[in-house]
Parts: sequence; structure tokens; C-alpha cells
Amino acid sequence: MTPDPAPDPTGSWVLLLTICGWLLIKTAVAFVRLYDRLDHLPPHPPERIFHVTRHPLRVTASIVGGLTALAQGLVGAGLFTPDQGNATTGLIAAVITLLATFGLVITTEPRITPTADPRDHHGRPLIPAAPGASDTASTDLPVFDVD
Repeated sequence: MTPDPAPDPTGSWVLLLTICGWLLIKTAVAFVRLYDRLDHLPPHPPERIFHVTRHPLRVTASIVGGLTALAQGLVGAGLFTPDQGNATTGLIAAVITLLATFGLVITTEPRITPTADPRDHHGRPLIPAAPGASDTASTDLPVFDVD
């Protein structure tokens, strides 16, 4: 009985490269077809970026509570050390505080009239109301009361 000859490594590499090339070509053709299909879709109406909820504190507390419970669960399972769990919990609190601060600034800044250069929504300068003038004075420019 004669032993089987050793397999030729060149043939297996050629077969592997052929299959990879075929898959690459098929993927490229599928991508081009998908891109062409998506390029000709009708436009979507603009959607609001921010989803306003009636209970933002409840949602935020739920997220923070869930992430904190996950970190403590990982500590309990032995995947994190207690120090890593405390650091993770501190990081979660810091990120939520930072996001809340930026969210507060972003939502309130458009509603506040700056005192250095007050302007209305159309960019026109606001002028102070004359003392003793009624609120129904007819002017072209908006007025505000300076107290």
C-alpha cells in the first residue's frame, strides 16, 4: 500500500482566492444595485430629531438605574472588580450629568433674550419702551420693558 501524496497547497490557495474574488464581485454588484435603488426613492418628509417625552426625568432615571444595575451586576458576577464597578457607575453619572447640562443649554438658550444685544426672532434690534408709554403703542420695531 502506498501512502497518499501530500495535498498541493497552491491549489487550495487558488480555490480560496477564486471564491473570495467571486464573493467580492457579487458584493460589489449587490451594493451598486442597492445604492441605485436607494438613490431613486422618493424624498421623506423631514422628521424631528428630538423626541419629546412627557416624562423626561422618568426616562433618564430609568436609563441611569438600568446602567448602574448592569455595572453592579457585572461586579456581582465577578466580571468587574468593585473598584471597576464604582468607576463605571461614576462614569455613567458623569456622562448623564454632562448630557443633561448640554441639553439644558440647548433647549433654553433660544428662549433667553441676551442683554448685551437684544434682538427678536427675525434679527431686528429690540428697543426699550418709553416711560409711561402704553403696551399698545404702534411701532415697526418690537419693544420690551426695561425694569
